[in-house]
Amino acid sequence: MAQSKFPIAPEKLIQRAKEVLASEFGTGAGFDSNCLADDFQFVAPIVGPLSKKEFMQAFGSFKLRDAVPDLADNSWFQVDPLEPNRVWFFSRATGTHTGPLMAIAATGKRIEMPPQAQSMLFNEKGECYTLTVGYCMDKRIGNTEGVGGVFGIVKAVGKALPFPEAKRLYTPSQRYEAFERVAKAGEPLGFGPGAQRRS
Repeated sequence: MAQSKFPIAPEKLIQRAKEVLASEFGTGAGFDSNCLADDFQFVAPIVGPLSKKEFMQAFGSFKLRDAVPDLADNSWFQVDPLEPNRVWFFSRATGTHTGPLMAIAATGKRIEMPPQAQSMLFNEKGECYTLTVGYCMDKRIGNTEGVGGVFGIVKAVGKALPFPEAKRLYTPSQRYEAFERVAKAGEPLGFGPGAQRRS
């Protein structure tokens, strides 16, 4: 990090990332999209890459603050030691669904997202040119079954979108489940990583 030639110091870059987050990536009231570079891309586990225009239209339409006024991101930040222009931030968002969300009427349900790994890449002008979000780090935490991003918020209020990727983080294939069963059946016989070793 000390040898980095990136002109924005780590502590200032973290502050810049916090500002972009607070502006709701330029879609919040009173903000504009100048915090995002013209070549901006949004990348999530399922959605993307989206261009700046596509992202602004999609994310701006969600109106998350109207739907979840008490939304708390609960983020903490770190500059990547190998990419000094990337800020990683990890979040465990919480809130209560008390307003309309994507045509879903308020449910009053509590939203508890799993911890998610997210990042922003910045150019030398301090503009974010890549945003990655929604990468679940522990699917056991929260009430979204490991689903992150906006899909996770919709899942938490009981209105998961009608495709498998929006319902849970991972649905094992029948082939994998069969492999797992065979492996467990073989353990008492001395086969597999969980097998008891005979002396």
